[in-house]
Amino acid sequence: MFDPIKIVSLDISKPIKDIENLKGYNKVRILCKWQNNPVCCLTLSVVNDICPAELIIKEMETKASYELIRKLLMISLENGVRLNEKSLRELLLKDNVDEFKQTPLVTIAVCTRDRAEQLKLCLDSLIELNYPNIDLIVIDNAPSDNSTKQLVLNKYPKFKYVCEPRPGLNWARNRAVLEAKGDIIAFTDDDVIVDTNWINAISKTFAEEPDTIAITGLVEPYELEEDSHILFEMYGGFGRGYKPKWINIKDNYNKRWQYFITGQFGTGANMAFRRSIFNVIGFFDNALDVGTVTNGGGD
Repeated sequence: MFDPIKIVSLDISKPIKDIENLKGYNKVRILCKWQNNPVCCLTLSVVNDICPAELIIKEMETKASYELIRKLLMISLENGVRLNEKSLRELLLKDNVDEFKQTPLVTIAVCTRDRAEQLKLCLDSLIELNYPNIDLIVIDNAPSDNSTKQLVLNKYPKFKYVCEPRPGLNWARNRAVLEAKGDIIAFTDDDVIVDTNWINAISKTFAEEPDTIAITGLVEPYELEEDSHILFEMYGGFGRGYKPKWINIKDNYNKRWQYFITGQFGTGANMAFRRSIFNVIGFFDNALDVGTVTNGGGD
C-alpha cells in the first residue's frame, strides 16, 4: 500500500549536508534537532538515492524558521543577553543542556512481558543515557518463561530485575513505583529507543517548574518500513508536536471534561512523575491497560 520511508535524525545547528545511501526509498523523514532539542519533522523526496542539502534547507526555511527564532529568544532571555549580530552567533552555538548541574536521582522503569529480543534495543539505549544519577528497573509482568530474567541478569547488571506475577501493565507500573528509589519516576516501553538526553530534559523541567507533577514527551517512529507503521502515524501516532505545552486544571476548570481524553497529553512510552504524587492521588488503576479485559487506558 505504501512505500517505506527512511527515518533520519539531523542536528541543524551544524552545516547541513546531503543525506546519502537512501537506495530503495522514495521519501525520508527527518527529525530536526537544534543541539538535542527537537524542532520539527520534515518529510522530503529522495532524488537519485539522496536527499539534497538545498532541499532540506529550503524546507527548513519554510517550516522551522519560526521555531528557531523562538528558540533563540528563549535562550537570550534565560541568559540575560540582548540580541545583536555578535550575540546571535554566540547563542546559536550555546548548548544549555550541559549547563544544568542538578542531578536528582531518577528511577527509570521498563515494564515488559515475553519480549526479550525486542527489549535488548531498549536497554542498550538506556545504558547510553548521559544522566549520571539513575536507578534502572525492569518489571517482568507475569512472564511465561525466564528469558527476560536471564537477559537482564546475564547481560544488563546495571538493571534491577523484578518479577510482578499479577498480569496487567498497571500492576507492573505500580510495582515499579513501590520499587523505585528516585524522587522522579520515568516510564518507557520495551519497544522504545530513548534519546541520550531524555532524562536530562525531564530532570531540568521538574527542577525549574516546582509545581509540575507529571511530564510527557515526544515519541517519534523508529522506522516506517511497513504499511502498519505508516498507517499508525497517519491516524495519530504518539507524537504531540514540538512546542512545550503546560496543562493546569485550575486554569481550565470549565473545560475539565477534556482531561478524560488523556491521550491528547502524551503516552506511557514517555512519561515521568514526581514520586510524591502517588501518595496523594493513588496508584495506576489495576483494572486498566494491556493484560486486562480493558486492554488500554492505563496511562
